[in-house]
Amino acid sequence: MPHLAHQPPRRPTGAPTSAPNATATVSVRRTASHRERDRFVGFAFAAADLLIETDTKGVIQFCAGARCRLTTGDVAGLVGSSLLDLVAPSDRKYINVLLKRIQDKARIKPARVVFQGCDGQRFTALLGGCRLDSCPGSLFLTILLSSGPRATQEALTVAGQLLDGHAFGNILEERIIRAREKGLDHGLTLLLVEGLQSMVDALPEGAADEVKQGIDAYLRAISADGDSAGRLATDRYGIVHASDIDGQEVQSHIAQIIHNAGGELPGGIRTWSLDVGDEKLDAADAARALVYTVQAFASAQGGDFTISSLEDGAKRMLSDAVDRIGRLRATIEKRDFFVVYQPIVDIQTQAVHHLEALTRVEGMPSPADFITFAEDVGLIYDFDLLLTQSVLDTMQTYRKEPTLPDVAINLSAKTLMSPIFLRQFQAVTEPYGDLARKLLVEVTETVVVTDIARLNEVLQKLRTAGFRICLDDVGAGSTSFQSLYGIQADFAKIDGQFVRGAVDNARDMAMLRSMVDVCRQLGLGLIGEQVEGPEHAELLTELGVSLAQGYLYSRPSRDFAYFAKDWSKMGGKGGKILWKS
Repeated sequence: MPHLAHQPPRRPTGAPTSAPNATATVSVRRTASHRERDRFVGFAFAAADLLIETDTKGVIQFCAGARCRLTTGDVAGLVGSSLLDLVAPSDRKYINVLLKRIQDKARIKPARVVFQGCDGQRFTALLGGCRLDSCPGSLFLTILLSSGPRATQEALTVAGQLLDGHAFGNILEERIIRAREKGLDHGLTLLLVEGLQSMVDALPEGAADEVKQGIDAYLRAISADGDSAGRLATDRYGIVHASDIDGQEVQSHIAQIIHNAGGELPGGIRTWSLDVGDEKLDAADAARALVYTVQAFASAQGGDFTISSLEDGAKRMLSDAVDRIGRLRATIEKRDFFVVYQPIVDIQTQAVHHLEALTRVEGMPSPADFITFAEDVGLIYDFDLLLTQSVLDTMQTYRKEPTLPDVAINLSAKTLMSPIFLRQFQAVTEPYGDLARKLLVEVTETVVVTDIARLNEVLQKLRTAGFRICLDDVGAGSTSFQSLYGIQADFAKIDGQFVRGAVDNARDMAMLRSMVDVCRQLGLGLIGEQVEGPEHAELLTELGVSLAQGYLYSRPSRDFAYFAKDWSKMGGKGGKILWKS
């Protein structure tokens, strides 16, 4: 049992007392005894490194347990100081919200807090708390140094701030799966505060900070483990929380924070909540559907997600996501897709340099939509590995052809960034031996790559293993230009809009020349896309681009055998293919 910081003084045995004084002393002792009893009842089931009792303002009344890096002396020396002084400045408003919630709710589950160590270093710990009706004016707190699940730690952003949209999506997926596995009652709430940014911009600096920090602190305080709230856009938030959090309560608190700072919101406040433990969906699919819905909510500019239509829009988006995920999963599991091949050609000789494998799905007019949705809901990883295996199976069928072409497979940057990708990719390709080295990995960046260095590290391991790397759609976005400088590759494929546009547009020509010059200086082989007429091929030749892909040479075809023939022995001149129309 921990040492008590405060005990009532004991009167010497046999000391004389008057009857009234004796009664008062007995009463004081009984009160103190009951308080000590209740204090230890409050702490009895606490699995913690440090136990603290504070008043409602956070002033420490009692302390027992490990130092937890908060003091160099006995923890009893913390009595009389403020809990706020032990917390990092960024988390002090957050702590005040937690203390208020203990008073209002009687108990809060452990939440992650950033503490200020006596050595000046910050560290995270879990802080829980409760109040007892028999101990009015006291709050009983527990501090546990456990850092929690690794995924949660990796999702943390700067102390005192909410998660960004990407990190919130990651933690939402992890929390949904964990809630299902452990039977936890967790909910998801989407919060829309229409006109928030314009109101904040109109407030004085201090009041503006009060609103922003107040909202952040409150949402963190109600989130699961204190680290499951995200700011998704200037006026949009997402919170994973215990099931007892009510959307109306959230709206009222946000409105009060704004009112206290003297703000006047031009729009309204709306929430949409969902029980993430709903068993109607598989846990992984539920996570994917909800993350997709949250992403749509974060990026919406009105339309489906407005004050008047948030609930209906979110429900409709979630329902649509669930349906599409089911169809996508069935497509993958049943291999209900096929692969077509389009040649990349040497412009001078018109001989095949290699083929690009392209995916087609029956009944789906746009393969780009299929791939983008697979990326958004986290199923692109499974699909990319299956595509790799399908292409290798085809190459295995024609392995004895003397002119078996190399084949480029499109792998999403999201797939390549998966922590288990390299191991799984090796497991798929290894059974095919040297045949697998005829694959080129074409990196598609339909998702924004935030860690170019990490992506490059994965790609260099593939190059070391004998795979060549091609960057797709260079020039299509700022990320692709960053990739040129941050990734060592073998080929770069120039986005077709510049190839077609440069024929009669000076700006596109300037961009095309610039891209060609940069790629050449970086030692990359160049491929021009969407070469549809002789004028496009002539333009590329003038710029020194030797490889081309487009309808001028061949449309995508399922006939892999056609491209594997030795045309020099079958009527082709100089090894040229007799091109398919």
